[in-house]
Amino acid sequence: MQIVKSLLLAGFLVSCGTAEQSRYRDTEALERPPTLASSPTREQRTVDTSSIPKRKHDNGLDTDVYLNTSSQLTLKQPFDDAWNTLGRGLKQSGMKITDHERDKGQYYVTQESDEDNAGFFAKATSFFSDDPAIYLLTVKPEGEQTTVTATLANATEQSSAAKDGTPPPSAEGAEDVLQRLFTTLRDKLEE
Repeated sequence: MQIVKSLLLAGFLVSCGTAEQSRYRDTEALERPPTLASSPTREQRTVDTSSIPKRKHDNGLDTDVYLNTSSQLTLKQPFDDAWNTLGRGLKQSGMKITDHERDKGQYYVTQESDEDNAGFFAKATSFFSDDPAIYLLTVKPEGEQTTVTATLANATEQSSAAKDGTPPPSAEGAEDVLQRLFTTLRDKLEE
């Protein structure tokens, strides 16, 4: 009986694999992978012949910075770039950044004593006071350019005026600060 069952099972399996049921053998209806494009020929290949643009200026920004008035200068840079450029320029011009607020666009700076670059009023105010005057540089975006204005910080921020009653420094020292910064940015700014 075992042999009969084995023969019947073998016969059934052979009948399942006949050529009449070709749905499993015909692969025409199966999904085919996409054909890939061949690699480009020599004529189709493009060669990048561009080069890194040379710096406009060896040192400084040259014509990318200019004075509008004696108390305002303009950088031909967007705010973020100008903020970083001003930070470098202030350090390189010998000014000390006492505070800064990027979200308000403000630098508080003092002018270190540099007898060669300081103007008359900066020298006069340094004679009367041990503490240097604090100036406020306001940085404002104006499209693709950024303007910087310099003013004397208010009296409460001037430590010497609050302590001993000496006269506050003159506002004309702000013009000296801006002129010094302008000269550094235009001629001497380094990477």
